[in-house]
Amino acid sequence: MKISEIVIYFLIYSFLGWILESVYKTILEKKFINSGFLHSCFCPIYGLAALIMLIFLNEYKHNYVLLFVLAFVLLSAWEYVVGALLEKFFKTKYWDYSDKKINIKGRVCLDNSIAWAVLGFVFIKWLHPFIVSILEKLPTDETLLISIILFLGVSIDFIITVIKVCTININLKKLSEITERLKEEMENIKVYASKKTIKNPKVHKVVEELKQKQASIKETLYKQTARFRRAFPTMKSEKITKYLSDRIEAIKNIKNRR
Repeated sequence: MKISEIVIYFLIYSFLGWILESVYKTILEKKFINSGFLHSCFCPIYGLAALIMLIFLNEYKHNYVLLFVLAFVLLSAWEYVVGALLEKFFKTKYWDYSDKKINIKGRVCLDNSIAWAVLGFVFIKWLHPFIVSILEKLPTDETLLISIILFLGVSIDFIITVIKVCTININLKKLSEITERLKEEMENIKVYASKKTIKNPKVHKVVEELKQKQASIKETLYKQTARFRRAFPTMKSEKITKYLSDRIEAIKNIKNRR
């Protein structure tokens, strides 16, 4: 494939993947879910998966059984690797199949792998040839120009999203430090309370200031993670859950009362 073809295919299948993912999660959650790691309507994971299939599976399109089996293995491996990388770099599990009977560390499961195999089969046999037939009818220069502009937009979106995720991790670290310091100051208060002759009103002031900072960062984190929690309903993060569970539960209770 030419570089221009790679860019075009990546964008098309990233967009189609976003549609697929959003429709699936919308049906599952019974409310509209704007899925995807990015802000825009593109899921790069699907775009890259499509390119991987074109590279490794296209030559097997006439061998139905082998195509299905290879799609099963290749796409399962891809989903596992992406899940592992996201967990490693962003300390968050964006999808979790732990409740499925047959799964590997919650990153892949048999049900999804079969679904990926079917999609991979359909993609190689019918979808990609259909997309190619459409692209052949479009003016090459204009299509390439639009693709380059969109690719730059997606790249910028990716950079912004990564920066935001990094900011979340920084705030989580700050929150952890404040929480630990708050525990220390509370212990100091207990010590001063046990020694009635010693009084230190400054400790109480420090505690109040720490509590205010803690509440402020929690509120910021709740807002920062809101889009990710909507896009990935099964998202899990020990740190986020630990510090935001009370805030999330309070929001749910308010909604239930309405």
